[in-house]
Amino acid sequence: MSKLLFLITFILFAFVATWFLTERMKAPEDALQNLYEANIKPPMNYWTTDPSFTDTISLQAQAMSLYDKGEYTLALEAFQRYEPTEKDEALYNLYLGLCYLKSDFGNLAVTHFIEAGDLFKKFEMIQMSKWYLALAYLKVGQEKEAVDNLKKIVEVNASQRYKAEEILKQIDVASNPIKSLMLVLAD
Repeated sequence: MSKLLFLITFILFAFVATWFLTERMKAPEDALQNLYEANIKPPMNYWTTDPSFTDTISLQAQAMSLYDKGEYTLALEAFQRYEPTEKDEALYNLYLGLCYLKSDFGNLAVTHFIEAGDLFKKFEMIQMSKWYLALAYLKVGQEKEAVDNLKKIVEVNASQRYKAEEILKQIDVASNPIKSLMLVLAD
């Protein structure tokens, strides 16, 4: 009888400990948010830093000026009044997505990053769009989508590959209680 009681107690303890570790160590939204915040560095202004750019009075130039100053909400308002040409549409979607992301409208940012990735022709710009798409998914707490995009970045050997690998490792550790426990014990 005491062996049976001990076995039931042990199984109950193991179940509670496993549940506790699983719930506490999975990649919760705040862990994904922390990964987003650690890796979000909006890119430089690819749009108006071109030496041949001369327009300084258009809504696009005003929006990019606000973007450069880190005034993302104001830049967002300027972008929303700007009508891009077909040539500018990819950059428009990239920077509009970044402004939405920095203004805490992650789901809207996702839409624009997908559009930018579809419109860009250069490999580097497509991968940059996918990088920010993955970060947007982290911000809105969609771990599966973020992981899928980060894996694609690693597969094609994009310039963001090493950052993507690091984030994937951190998500894996945060979502695997045994690995998390082993890292805690190793420290």
